[in-house]
Amino acid sequence: MGGDQRHMMEGAAEDKIPEGLRVLAVDDDCVCLKVLENLLRGCRYHPTTVTDAKTALKILRAGKEKFDLVITDVRMQDMDGFKLLERIRLEMDLPVISTLTAEF
Repeated sequence: MGGDQRHMMEGAAEDKIPEGLRVLAVDDDCVCLKVLENLLRGCRYHPTTVTDAKTALKILRAGKEKFDLVITDVRMQDMDGFKLLERIRLEMDLPVISTLTAEF
């Protein structure tokens, strides 16, 4: 691959990844949450992390912080990620990504 073609591909990849997104990350596993936080910071996002769904809903409902995206684990003690997704969809216009970080 020539230099010009490589430069064009790198430029196209950079255009597809938005910077500065405000992300609420929810996971009751502190290690997974820290890994996710570091990945998000590496993408130049601004993560806020919480360890349970109820706290996430409280933050979202308060509306003091505006988020572009919520990333949540599916399996959590207080409320599973599917229930959190359902409540966010009913109450807010916000994209949610659900993840699975444990075995069933």
